[in-house]
Amino acid sequence: MSASQDAPLKILFLASEAEPFYKVGGLGDYAGSLPAALAATAQKNGRPLDIRVGLPFHQSINVDQSVFTKVTDLKVPKKKGSAKGSVFMHTHNGVPYYFIRRAGRAGGYSNVYSASPLQDARKYIFFSLASLELTRLLDWQPDVIHANDWHTAVAVYQLRHALREHSFFSRTRSLLVIHNLPFMGAGTGEVLDEFGIPPLPPTGNLPSWSLHFPLVLGLQSADHITAVSPSYAQELKEEEFGNGLKGFFRENEYRTSGILNGIDTQKWDPLSDMHLTNNFSAEDLEARKANKSAVLELAGFDPQDERPLLVAVTRLDIQKGTDLLMAAIPQLTDLDWNMIVLGTGDPEYEKTFTKLQSCYPERLRVFLEFNASLSHKLYAGGDVFLMPSRYEPCGLSQMIAMRYGCIPLARAVGGLRDTINNASDDTRTGFLFDHASAEAFSTALRKALLAYRDQDQWRRIQLRAMAQDFSWENSAEKYLQLYQDLLE
Repeated sequence: MSASQDAPLKILFLASEAEPFYKVGGLGDYAGSLPAALAATAQKNGRPLDIRVGLPFHQSINVDQSVFTKVTDLKVPKKKGSAKGSVFMHTHNGVPYYFIRRAGRAGGYSNVYSASPLQDARKYIFFSLASLELTRLLDWQPDVIHANDWHTAVAVYQLRHALREHSFFSRTRSLLVIHNLPFMGAGTGEVLDEFGIPPLPPTGNLPSWSLHFPLVLGLQSADHITAVSPSYAQELKEEEFGNGLKGFFRENEYRTSGILNGIDTQKWDPLSDMHLTNNFSAEDLEARKANKSAVLELAGFDPQDERPLLVAVTRLDIQKGTDLLMAAIPQLTDLDWNMIVLGTGDPEYEKTFTKLQSCYPERLRVFLEFNASLSHKLYAGGDVFLMPSRYEPCGLSQMIAMRYGCIPLARAVGGLRDTINNASDDTRTGFLFDHASAEAFSTALRKALLAYRDQDQWRRIQLRAMAQDFSWENSAEKYLQLYQDLLE
């Protein structure tokens, strides 16, 4: 079965967050950029595309809600009665976004993600099921439902197990994208039961503890599974990264692939970035130096200091290898460098960084805050971008850093491996290390600092890094082909 080349390909894109409405992590970048990139790429290729995005209605919407149009009210059946809601619509970058609000939540949900699994379950399970009901009320039959992470995985399950025989959804296919496997929706079984969704039957390739997790329900049901980088798709089959599901991914390798994320190359453009002291490009790298001086001065360092500036813009978390970064600092005091760390996270890590700053006041500054403007300045002023992640499904920071001429040093996992060339000095765009240890990280950093001493060589690395194409167009092409493959 394939869609007519004259009829628009209809895609229902479901996510928990999307810029510019609300953004917590990388999924917000993804859902805020990819739909418009898909529409633009399809138009460029002469292929009609009708893509619509569904989001939960959160209180923290960063646009004027007076521009929203109410579309409809709806009901989602439960074991006892039904859950009611309303739908509002707004067009952004030419793409319709539908905001689904559950009754009793007049202002929407207060947080995108809650510390309470049950609160998130009530929001996202209703949202997933309501999204399917919305398509019927609109009489808009999607060709593909493109779901993301556990928050929308129940829509994929419901399509396969409850609606596939329904004539309206008989030709609809499903794609479930994994952005962060460890978050599977644990603790949501009570709400799934309220909506009449049972656990999966026992199976040889899924552990018993996972059979009532929304993400696992979606993985078992999806026509295709995509990870956000080719390497992460392979890592899912390994003990270290599979989170107990390696057997499932090995058995379902035939319907699993990886498509690398992109970045918004208009937002992240050193030639036009309004946050920078001095704009620059690969054709004028000399102009970049003013940004380093400015960020050194902002941090309380000597603005004329020529030592390499190491920067990290990160969540202070075990996943991001924050412990490796902290442990490496005392091991590298025999070398010349300054370091600026920007981020928040684990309170114990925040305390440790504060202590390290007290121990090394001449070379370390820590900003325990979320500061978007400062992040732009650090990308533009830093020499080496530190990213020692224990796992990284895709990662966007290393792509942004390269675009700004800040050379990434990262662990060779997931999308970091796919985007950073560490093969030889003649092709290098960054530095990678294999083992999740402070020693391996320190060794790689010593290598990078040695390379920095040869400024001609360093400039060549910068120019190669800045020449990489991390735009969404490449990813959009692959998703459009995948949609078509699903329909054939």
